[in-house]
Amino acid sequence: MSILDTEISTTVWTGKLPIKIELDPSEVDIHGNIMTQCIYLEVRSCSYLPMITREIQTILNKMGAVISEDKFQKVWYDYNGQPLKWHYPLALLHDIHSPPNMPWSITLHFNNLPTDILLKDPTMDNMQDVFMSMIKEADYLRHGSTKKVMNMSKRDQTQLWESVITDQCDTFWTVNRHLVDSIPIKNIPLRIYLSETSPVIQELVSAEDASDEDYTIGSVIMKMIPPIAPLIDSISILLHGVEIPPETPIEWACTNLIYLDNFLHVVLRYKE
Repeated sequence: MSILDTEISTTVWTGKLPIKIELDPSEVDIHGNIMTQCIYLEVRSCSYLPMITREIQTILNKMGAVISEDKFQKVWYDYNGQPLKWHYPLALLHDIHSPPNMPWSITLHFNNLPTDILLKDPTMDNMQDVFMSMIKEADYLRHGSTKKVMNMSKRDQTQLWESVITDQCDTFWTVNRHLVDSIPIKNIPLRIYLSETSPVIQELVSAEDASDEDYTIGSVIMKMIPPIAPLIDSISILLHGVEIPPETPIEWACTNLIYLDNFLHVVLRYKE
């Protein structure tokens, strides 16, 4: 039985995020005397920082900046001094850091990649590897094995990532619906984030009760973090920059509110 709502999945795909990218002023020896020290972009909220780097590279080249390819292979970003994890979707980063104003102002760096905090080598090839690894993990959680992914043709596996970087929503879902649009599922592909410095919370949570209308995203969160149960009404559950009602059915959410890597990446915040 299909529970995929194409209107919802398309809305998630087309979500936009305005960002202001400032160049690190201490690296003027790298980016040189270009016309501006900041660049404004409207980016897809489901995209990733290495994809933004590629766009920035094109812009800076057109502006006459002479920067080596090697430097762009090491680009990283921070928000208010906090390095941004380049393998997280942009909407997830935004939910975690909760900037008060728009556009979201972040700083681009060419030097001193903090590998004690960030994965090294934030290249497009490595981003693809991380993305496909998440797809396989989500498949294992849902179905108890990675057979659905591994039985895909090489063309379809490649098409998943290529459609993300080329902004081809219909092409992506033609392939991906075979991975996620089926019930029942075994376990819930869910990660919970409390702050930019807290460890990610991920546990093996069975979906055997997912057909029960009372099995909601709120009840799953309380199952993963029992002390939060008496506070659930004072907590904002954020997905894609939107506050999700705790009574949202988890089975529906696992198909329609997932990120492109097929995980539910949930950020919890106290309500103001």
